[in-house]
Order: sequence, then C-alpha cells, then structure tokens
Amino acid sequence: KTLYCHPLPQEHREHIERYTRELIDKLEQVALAAFKNPQPAHLAWARGNASFARNRRTKGGPVDHDLPVLVVKDLAGKLRAIYLSYACHCTTLSHNRISGDWAGYAQESIQRRYPGVIALVSVGCGADSNPVRGGGPPDEVAAIHGREIGARVARLLQQKLRPLSGPLNVMFSTVDLHLAPLPSRAEWERRAQRDADRGGTVGFHARVHLERLDRGELLKTKVPLPVQTWKFGSSLAIVFLGGEVVVDYALRLKQELDAQRVWINSYANDVPCYIPSERVLREGGYEGGGAMTFHDWAAPFRPGLEQKIVDEVRYQLTDRFRRYPDVGNSP
Repeated sequence: KTLYCHPLPQEHREHIERYTRELIDKLEQVALAAFKNPQPAHLAWARGNASFARNRRTKGGPVDHDLPVLVVKDLAGKLRAIYLSYACHCTTLSHNRISGDWAGYAQESIQRRYPGVIALVSVGCGADSNPVRGGGPPDEVAAIHGREIGARVARLLQQKLRPLSGPLNVMFSTVDLHLAPLPSRAEWERRAQRDADRGGTVGFHARVHLERLDRGELLKTKVPLPVQTWKFGSSLAIVFLGGEVVVDYALRLKQELDAQRVWINSYANDVPCYIPSERVLREGGYEGGGAMTFHDWAAPFRPGLEQKIVDEVRYQLTDRFRRYPDVGNSP
C-alpha cells in the first residue's frame, strides 16, 4: 500500500494481481505433482561457508557465513535434489533489474554441474547483509557469487555428509509482535503536511493512515510473525522465521542451541516487514524501524520482540537441541 510513495496505477495493480495468481497456481501445481509421485530417498546434510556477504549497516559488523546444504539421493545413491541457504540479500544488481541475482546464478551453477538435479536456494537471516558489489559489472559479480556457492556445494558433496534420521516433526505458530505507541492524529497530520509537496514516503504513508482513520478503521498495533520448525529426530532442526530477519537472530540461536544441529532460515511463510533485534531496534535506521513506512505499518516495534521470537523457537525445538556445554556441541 505505501511501498511506492503514491497510489499504484490500475494497470500496475492488474499486473501484480495476474503475477500473484500465476505464482500461486504454479506453486500449487508443483506441490500436487510432488504428492502424486512420492519416492523413497536418503537425506543428508553438511555445513560449509561462503564469503561474499557484508553487514550493510556497519563496516565490519556481524554476518553469518554459514552455508548449510541438504542433499536428497534415491535409494541407489543417485543425487536428486540440493537445498541450501545463505544469509545475504539478493541485491548485487541495481534497481529495476529482473534477475535471480546470486541465488539464481547459484541454482544455475549447481544444476549445470549436476544435470537432472533440482537445486533450491533460500536466504537465511540476511536482512542487514548485502553482497560485495565491486570487481566488475553487477551481473558478472552476481554470477561470480553464484559460482562460489556452486563450488562450495560441490566441495561439500565430496566430503562425508551427516545422514538425517526421523521421525520428522513439524511445528508452526504465530508470534504477535507489538508495535510502539502509534502517532496521534495531530502527528499524522504534521507528517502528511511536511513533505506533501515533495511526494515523499513519510507524507504519503501519513495520508494513507489519515484516510483509514477518517473511515473509522482501527490501525494495526501488532505484527503476526510465523515461526516454523522441522525436526529430523535429533539429527537436525531447521528453523523458518517469517520476515526479513537481521543476522543477530541466527548468531544468537546458534550460540544458545547446538549450532552443529540447527539451521536458521528467514523470509519464510510471510514477509510482513524487517524483523530487527533489540540491538538494531535501539540503533534505528532502515532495518531498525525506518522500513516500517514502506511496509505500511504505523510505528516501529516495541522492545521485547527478540526474546519472544527466541522463546518460541526454543519451545518448538525443546531441550533436544540445546547446547551440551559439558560434552561438546553434539551428542
């Protein structure tokens, strides 16, 4: 609603709605095709690393270079699929360029190296991490990053993988993250007037909310965030957090849980907005609250969201995946 600083033209809305329908239809089709053709398989995984993510808020700031890889083979040992994630935005290319960026090039690199294999690439907690962009034209740099991922995956496949055992247990819940106190009507009016002549984001955002108040609508005061986990017995837990999650969450969870058996993803199930840690929320800036304007929320988050999310992850994973300080990281 407030992403582009002005109302979307009807033609653009129609394009978005058509794309949305087509995407949902294709996702449904591929899911149904998979359900109709189940085949037994062996699952195994490994963790490597990549090197091109950089903290975009602070030079030398925290990043997560882990590269977890899930490998699917048939009962004869033939490779069927590879799934991986890396905590970095797909923003090597400039604005208004349509491309899979480093993730698309990584998929292409893997599938070229292993014909017939399906590769899937997702993004971890990389909301405050961007790829290194220097060294050539952006599309060439993105291709270099993708080939780096492909080479790291190939190297992992030459090593001994850790087999996954069941039973598979899946949990899903929604955590309500409360917003800070909302602006008063007088504050909305001040913001609307401040850049009314410049067509700025803040002014448009304020005018949209004033229109809602004029219609008697209640403004939203909390953000529902999906949290999902897959547990493969005691061998691996994959965490799927909704939203654009900053790197602090992955680093903290892998510190408090058994990092050798936990894999953290974000951008999963829904992306309502950026999800800052308490540190990033205090620091402010784009990920710390400024981006809420573009995501059509009335205020930044209230402090306390980080512990809520961490508590939910720990609840879903139970003590089975806690750290073992006396006997090492893995039982």
